[in-house]
Amino acid sequence: MRDFKLVGYAAVLFACGGGGGGGTTTAPTTSASATGAPSTTASAAPSASAATDEGYDDPNESAVAITMAPLVTKTTPKTAFPKAKTTDGDCWKTVSFTGQHDKDWQPLIDKCGTPTGMVEYVKPANGRLHHVKDAVDSFTTSMTKGMCYRVFAVADQTIHDIDIVILRNGAILGTDDMHQPVAIIQGSSPFCPEDDATYSFDVKVKGEGKGAYTFGIWARPK
Repeated sequence: MRDFKLVGYAAVLFACGGGGGGGTTTAPTTSASATGAPSTTASAAPSASAATDEGYDDPNESAVAITMAPLVTKTTPKTAFPKAKTTDGDCWKTVSFTGQHDKDWQPLIDKCGTPTGMVEYVKPANGRLHHVKDAVDSFTTSMTKGMCYRVFAVADQTIHDIDIVILRNGAILGTDDMHQPVAIIQGSSPFCPEDDATYSFDVKVKGEGKGAYTFGIWARPK
């Protein structure tokens, strides 16, 4: 596997105010098999070709978005959060990646999680994507106005470009703007919603590619 470093990128926000806005979101049905576990394996509904392709290896498909349960809330005391030792914009600059999602997730979190004053907000989800058969996996979780969040995805190098899109009530609020097997929403700053609401996250393969990934969210008080 080759090593590569995360090079410069920026997030593109489309919503007014950059963090919240939009109407009320109706939370999708929770997948019983995808919640409550330390690590979630999830994937969007398969296409007809995926379901009949014997070579398609993703046994944990879900017909609905996967609900990720928050581990902390806005009532969690600030003393529960570590003191920041680096900035959101600098934390990722020294991270090296091998091109294997299961080996690359922890090095990224070790640099951009606790050192930026954050704690794990949801347990990470592991999934698989295929640009033809299963190009998008969807997740939802509740977020609050008084918190700021970092949204990460790390994929195998066989997924040349993994993307994350944040939505509320179908309206796009943000996306990453990089072209690598690593995605971080708003690389130099956290995502700070303007309202308490349920937000959706589409993890997507852009262009050709297939492989596994890890997706997760960290948080700290605003």
